[in-house]
Amino acid sequence: MAPTTASMGHQSRLGTKNESVYGTAVTVDEAFVFVSESIVKRGMIVERTGLRGTRSHQANDARLGPYTVSGQLVLEPTPQDLAIWLPRILGAAADGNTYNLAETLPSFTLVVDRVARVFTYAGCKVNRATLSGTQGGLLRLALDLVAQSETVGAAGTFPTLAPSLAPPYIFSDLELTLASAVREVREFELAIDNSLVTDRFMNSLTIVNAPEGDRAIALRTVHAWAAETTALYAQALAGAAGVLKLTNALGGTPPTGYQTTFNFATLQVPDRSPNVPGRSELLLNLEMIARRVGTTPELSVTHDATP
Repeated sequence: MAPTTASMGHQSRLGTKNESVYGTAVTVDEAFVFVSESIVKRGMIVERTGLRGTRSHQANDARLGPYTVSGQLVLEPTPQDLAIWLPRILGAAADGNTYNLAETLPSFTLVVDRVARVFTYAGCKVNRATLSGTQGGLLRLALDLVAQSETVGAAGTFPTLAPSLAPPYIFSDLELTLASAVREVREFELAIDNSLVTDRFMNSLTIVNAPEGDRAIALRTVHAWAAETTALYAQALAGAAGVLKLTNALGGTPPTGYQTTFNFATLQVPDRSPNVPGRSELLLNLEMIARRVGTTPELSVTHDATP
C-alpha cells in the first residue's frame, strides 16, 4: 500500500467574494492570510423511531436529513482586510471612509483550499465578529460564520490570488478614550453579535436564509486599578461616549499611515468590582454595552486603508 500524502496547514489558502444573489456561481477574488478556520458541514441521518420487534436498526430505514454549515475564521487583520470585512460585519457598504450599521447584512462566498480538495461555502454571513488584543501582540479578528451550502471541488481549482501584505495592526497602535479621557489599557475585546437565525430549513435540506436577529455590541477592557482609573468604576447609568482608535504610522515625509476608529455613542458599564487576586497587580475589568443615543447609532467606524 502506498503511503498517504500529508495535507499540511501551511499549504492551505482562503478567499472570498461578495454575492449578488445566493446560488449564483462566483469566482473569489479576495485572498487572506489567516490563522485558522473551522468551517464545518454538519450533516445528519434521520430514521423512523417506531417499534420494529428488535433492537437492531435497518440501514434502509433511514434518510439523509438537513445539514448546517458554520465555524470560525481567525485573522490577524491588515487595514485592507478590515476594508473587506467591516461591511460584512456592520451591514452597510463604505460611504467614503465611513462604515455604518445596517439592518441587514450582505452575503458572500468563501472558498477554502484544503489541499486534497477545495471547499466552497455559499450564502455566508457574519454571525459574530470579535476584534481583540492584548499587550505586546498583534490584534486578532475572530469571525463566526454561517453558510447555506457546501460544495467540494478537485484539488488545484483554487484561483491564483495574492493576499494583502500590508502591515497588520499591533496592540500598541491602540488609543482608547473612556469617560472623556485617554486610558492606559492592558487588553480589549470588541464583540459585534448579529444573532443570525440559523434554523430556517423550511422544506429544504439546507437553510433557505439566515435573517438577522437582534444586534448586541459589547466592549470589554482591562485596566490597572489605580487612582487614575477610579472614575471608570460605578459610572452613571447613562454611560459616556467612547473611542477606540488604531493608528499605524508608517513614517515618511509627509507622514503616512493607516487609521481605524470605532466611535461609540455611549458605553453603559455594569459594575464589576476590582478584587485582590494575590500578590499580582490589581486590575479593573470593564464589561461595557454600546447603545444608541437619540439618532446617533451605537457604533460607527471610520477606516482609512490607504497609506
